[in-house]
Amino acid sequence: MPVELILFPANSVLYPGGATTVQIIEPRDLSMVSDCTRNEKPFIALSHSDNTKNKDSRSFNEIGTLAYIVDFNMPSAGVLEIICRGREMARLIRYRARPDGLIIAQVEPLPLLEIFRLPRKYEVLKDVLRSYIEREGMGRYKEELEEDWDNPDWLGCRLSEILPIDRQQHYALLIMKPLERLFHIKKLLKK
Repeated sequence: MPVELILFPANSVLYPGGATTVQIIEPRDLSMVSDCTRNEKPFIALSHSDNTKNKDSRSFNEIGTLAYIVDFNMPSAGVLEIICRGREMARLIRYRARPDGLIIAQVEPLPLLEIFRLPRKYEVLKDVLRSYIEREGMGRYKEELEEDWDNPDWLGCRLSEILPIDRQQHYALLIMKPLERLFHIKKLLKK
């Protein structure tokens, strides 16, 4: 059943189970934070589609992740950081901009994926992720992990979010089924 949520134009792809920090400076974005926290609702984080012919029009990818605000931080005057965790995915049906610039989207939550054990041929990818998060400077990322190592969707999403690829490649990985995502990641890592 479709629901109305605030749409946040994201510069990157948020994966289910992932955490991200968003800097809030604009008044319209403060309205989003206020609305989401007051109503205990997520917002939908959607990246821009690169298929836009008219550079002046807003075009978003069709699938995004619902983002739940889990914490706040104020690193300097006039800047609010919100820490968000991605949960389930949803499909964009339509959107409209309010006079204050806030974008309201009608979205349809996607069915939750069936959880199954990681196939043996992808076990090596657990070692890849473990070695990556043990690197210097990855302490905060490691602390924020909600671990589920044997879940193919979780593993694929964690590997996807650390890959140095462009936004549209990230989007392509986001919308893949878990085993298809792991297959593509394995191919990317071999390059």
